[in-house]
Amino acid sequence: MLTKATFILIDFLAIVDIFFTVNALGRMKEDYARYLSYALKAAVVAILANMLIAISFHPAFAEISYALYFASINWIVLFLAGFGLLYTEHQTITRALTKPAVVLIGLDTLSLAGNVIFHHVYSVYEKTDLAGIVYYQTVFKIPYYIHLAIDYTMLFVVLLALLYRIRKNYSMYRIKYVLILAVLLLVVLMNLAYMTLELALDASVVFYAVAGTLIYFCIQIFVPRSLMNVAIGRAIDDMNEGLILFDLSHKCIYANAFSKVRLRLDTSEIGLDREPLATILKSIRERGTEYGQEPYVTRIENENGQVLEMHYNFRYNELTDVKGRSIGSYFLIEDTTENFRHMEEIRIAKENADAANQAKSSFLASMSHEIRTPLNSVLGLNEMILRSTEDPQLKEYAENIRASGDALLGLISDILDFSKIEAKRMEVKPAPYSMHHLLRDCYNNFIQMAGEKGLYIRIDCDETIPASLVGDVKLIRQILNNIISNGIKYTKVGGLSLRVTTSAVEENTCDLRMEISDTGIGIPEEEIGHLFDAFRRINEKENATIQGTGLGLTITKELVTLMDGTITVHSTLGKGSTFRVTLPQKVADAAASGEFRLHEVDSAKNQYHELFHAPDAQILLVDDVSMNLKVVKALLKKTQVQVETAGGGLEAMEKCRQKKYDLILLDHRMPEPDGIETFKVIRTDGLNTETPVIMLTANVVSGAEEEYEQLGFAGYLSKPVRGEELEKAMAGLLPKKMVTYV
Repeated sequence: MLTKATFILIDFLAIVDIFFTVNALGRMKEDYARYLSYALKAAVVAILANMLIAISFHPAFAEISYALYFASINWIVLFLAGFGLLYTEHQTITRALTKPAVVLIGLDTLSLAGNVIFHHVYSVYEKTDLAGIVYYQTVFKIPYYIHLAIDYTMLFVVLLALLYRIRKNYSMYRIKYVLILAVLLLVVLMNLAYMTLELALDASVVFYAVAGTLIYFCIQIFVPRSLMNVAIGRAIDDMNEGLILFDLSHKCIYANAFSKVRLRLDTSEIGLDREPLATILKSIRERGTEYGQEPYVTRIENENGQVLEMHYNFRYNELTDVKGRSIGSYFLIEDTTENFRHMEEIRIAKENADAANQAKSSFLASMSHEIRTPLNSVLGLNEMILRSTEDPQLKEYAENIRASGDALLGLISDILDFSKIEAKRMEVKPAPYSMHHLLRDCYNNFIQMAGEKGLYIRIDCDETIPASLVGDVKLIRQILNNIISNGIKYTKVGGLSLRVTTSAVEENTCDLRMEISDTGIGIPEEEIGHLFDAFRRINEKENATIQGTGLGLTITKELVTLMDGTITVHSTLGKGSTFRVTLPQKVADAAASGEFRLHEVDSAKNQYHELFHAPDAQILLVDDVSMNLKVVKALLKKTQVQVETAGGGLEAMEKCRQKKYDLILLDHRMPEPDGIETFKVIRTDGLNTETPVIMLTANVVSGAEEEYEQLGFAGYLSKPVRGEELEKAMAGLLPKKMVTYV
C-alpha cells in the first residue's frame, strides 16, 4: 500500500513531468499540441486535487477535493478528445462538436460542484487502515455513472477517429496513429486495473501525465524521426552519400547529385586539384599515406539567409576491378552534420541533468527542513514528558513517540546520506578512536531494540586489537549500525553476534575485520546480487511491514568502498546471514587493547539528569517559531541558565546591541534576515562580537557543517535538538567559572 508521503511524492514528480512536457509542447505550432497542453494542465489540477484528498482531515474537505478531482478528469478527457480529432485531421468534426461538448462538460462540472450541497453524485466515508491512518473514499450514485459515460463516450469518439485513419493510411503513416491509439488504450486499461484494486489512495491520475509524455514523444520525436529514417533508408538505396569517381588519369568520370548539390560542384570542373578535394588530399598525404579519410567543414546559406555549418567525412580510396587491378580512385563523402548536432544535444542534456540534480539537492534540503522543524517541537516536548512524568503508561506512550521520531529521522538521514554519496560529497575524516568504545556504543544503541524482540546481542573482540586505530569512526559506526539494525529487523528468534579482529600490523597499518551474523530469515541466493541496490528491499511483499527506505545497505556498501574496504555477504534462507567487512586502518597505538568488557546499560542511565548548573549564565535564544523557543527553554530549565528569547533576526540584533550575553543559540532559516545574515551583523555590531554562537538548524545536507564552521559559528546542532547534545555543546562554550558540573 502506498503511504501518503510516497503518494504525494509520486504526484509531485508527475507534476514536474507535466511541466517539462507542457513546456516542450509550447514550442509546437499545431492546434493539436495546444489541446494536448490543455489536457496536461487539467491533469495538474487533478493531481493537486488528488493530493488534497490524501491530506484531507474532514469529510467535507474530502468531498470538495473529490468534486474538483472528478471535474478536472472531465476536462482532461475533453481536451484529449480534441487532441485526438485534430491529430487525425478531423477539423470539421472538431468544430462541430466543440461547443456541445464544452456545454455538456460544463453542466457535468456544475453537477459535480453541486454534490457538495446535494450529495447526489457520490458520498464520502472514512476508512482506517491497520496503521490507524484515516483515508476518505467515495460511494458512487447513479448520476456518477452518467458522468463516467460522458467521459468514455468522448474517448470512444477519439478511438473511432484513430481507427478510421489507421484504415486509410499505410506504412509509417499508419504507425503514427497506432501509437496514439496504443497509449490511450493503455491509459484506459491502467485506470480500469487500478480501479479493481480498490486502493485507499488513487494514483491513477498520474497515468495521464505518463500518457501526455508518451504522446508528446510519439508525435514530436518518435514518429517524425521514424519517418525521416525510412526516407533516408530509401534514399541510401539510391546512393544517399557523396560519390565521386576518377579514372587512372585522375579525370572525373562520375559525381552523384549529393556531391554536386552539397559541394556545389560542376562535373566538368571536378578534379583532384580543385577545392575541396585538393585540401583533403593534401591533409591525407601529409600523414604519409596515399589514401585515407579526412573531415571537412563548409558553410552554406539557406533560403532564410541563415549561415549553416555542414560537416562531412571524406574517404579517399583506390578503385579496383574484380582482379584487384587499379582502375582509378574515388571519394566517398559522408554527411556528419547530424552527429555534431547530436553531440550538441548531449551537451544540452548534460546541462539539464546538472540542473535537475541541483533541483533535487534543493528539494532534499527543503524536505529536511520542513520535516525536522515540526519534529523539533514534537520530540522536544516529548522529552519534557519523559523528564517530568512518573506515570508508567505516559512513559510508555512517550517512549513510543521517541522511537517513532528516531525512526523517521533515520529515514531522512538515509535519503540525505544517499544524496551526499551521489554528489560525491561524502568525505572520510580520519581520527584516533578506541574500538572498545565504539563497540560499547553500538551495543548500547541496539540492546533495547533487540530486547523488545527477545533477541540477544553478543560481541567478541580480539584482545590483540591495537588500543587506538585511526579512521573515520563516524562512518564505521554508521556501517555497523546499518548492518545491526537490518539484522534485528529481519530476525525473529535468536539474535546477533559481532566478532572483530585485525590483521597483523605492518608499517603502522592493519586491516580491521568485522563479522556480523544473525539468525534471521536469510536472503534467497538469487537476491544477494541485488542486496546493495538503492531503494530495493528483499522479499518486499513478505516484509512490507518492516520499516525502511531500502537505502541502508546501499549506503553501507558506498561507505565501505569510500574507505577502500570490502564487504561480502553469506546467507542461508531461513537460517540467517553473515556480513563481513574489511577496512584498512592506520594504527595510532599498537599496544593490545586487552579483554573487551561490556558495560550494561542500567535503567538509571535512561533517567534524565542535567549535565551542569550555570545560574549566572545569560544566553540569547533566537527562533521565529514560538514553539521552538518554548521547547529549548524547557530543555534548559534544570541547568538554571538565564534564557532570553528573540522572535527573529532584527529583534536579536537589537538585543545584542543593548546587552552582553555569554552564549547565543541562533536558528538558521528565519524570515529576513535569516540566521547567517543575523550572525554577520552580531559579529560586527554591538556588544556580542566575541560571543560564541551555536547554529540550530534543520539544514543537514552535504557541506552544511563545513559551511557553518567557515562562517565562524562556534557550534552546530541539527534539529530536532536533543537536550543532552545541547547541554554538552553549551558546557564547552560557556565561561568555565559559571559552569558547575553535577
